Amino acid sequence: MHILFYILGLSVTLLGVVDLIWTTLWVDGGAGPVSKRTARWTWTAVKRISGDKDGLFNIVGPLILIFTILSWVLLIWLGSALFFAGDPDSIIQTTFEGPVRWYERLYFTGFTLFTLGVGDYSPRPGFWQIVTAVNSGMGILLLTLGASYVISVIGAVVNKRALARTISGLGNSSTEIIKRAWNGENFYQLDQILMSISSQITQLTQQHQAYPLLHYYHCHQPADSSAVSISILDDVLTLMLSGMEGSDKINKALVYEARSSIGTYLETMTSAFIKEADETPPPPVIAELEGKELPLVTDDVFFERIENISKRRRQLLGAVHADNHSWPRQDRQNS
Repeated sequence: MHILFYILGLSVTLLGVVDLIWTTLWVDGGAGPVSKRTARWTWTAVKRISGDKDGLFNIVGPLILIFTILSWVLLIWLGSALFFAGDPDSIIQTTFEGPVRWYERLYFTGFTLFTLGVGDYSPRPGFWQIVTAVNSGMGILLLTLGASYVISVIGAVVNKRALARTISGLGNSSTEIIKRAWNGENFYQLDQILMSISSQITQLTQQHQAYPLLHYYHCHQPADSSAVSISILDDVLTLMLSGMEGSDKINKALVYEARSSIGTYLETMTSAFIKEADETPPPPVIAELEGKELPLVTDDVFFERIENISKRRRQLLGAVHADNHSWPRQDRQNS
């Protein structure tokens, strides 16, 4: 029975430590097995409770973050307590004599893990003193990496919303952004903005890979949703590349760079979180741009050109739906 406690305690502790290090330090590894399941189970429970309505969606990200940290604490704490239970004499009461009960073992391993320094219990000299020191070291590791992880995730959430606001600040629809950016000759005003946004999207993609928990942070307002804003931006790029004649009107290098950043973002999201939508979203209303002296192609030519990117647009719609939003409406629909 004692050996069983040793094996079980060591296994549970290692599971907690490995999941902690995997999730917080391994950038390309995503989330550990426990963290990944905690996120999925919480997400599934919230969806069932809320019925796919707004409800708890706005707090599901913080909930998953809290449950993830609690899972590390519980695994390491429980594992330590089980390991100490392998030897009935591993802990000594300093205030009075008598057998140490199970809740006292939890108490002892808890205060050594969180370094409270309470002295009414102490480890038996020798091997158990070393185990207690290791337990305190795991507590410091847990607190340090846990705090760093929270700060990193919150920072990534802020960046995610900042990107959304940067794009939505240009306009509420793709045609509105095109109208504002056109200076009568070209889209020069968009060049610096596209450079900045491409960099932000690339950074967001890397953050989604490093912190999969970021997938579960949602915003109630569409203007704060990166999925909605990126979909609007992609429609802007589609209009510039497929809706107009003359390559001298746009900076193709910047447009293709932005399009590539969005493509990488979609690949990351599709492989990890979102599901491609069954239907293709409605294309931008190119007729809304008439009268602005833009070199527009006909509707038939535009629809033919965007036919080959229908998979990409279904992925964008899937990202929007995963963020619990609807596809951004077009100007004509708003009028």
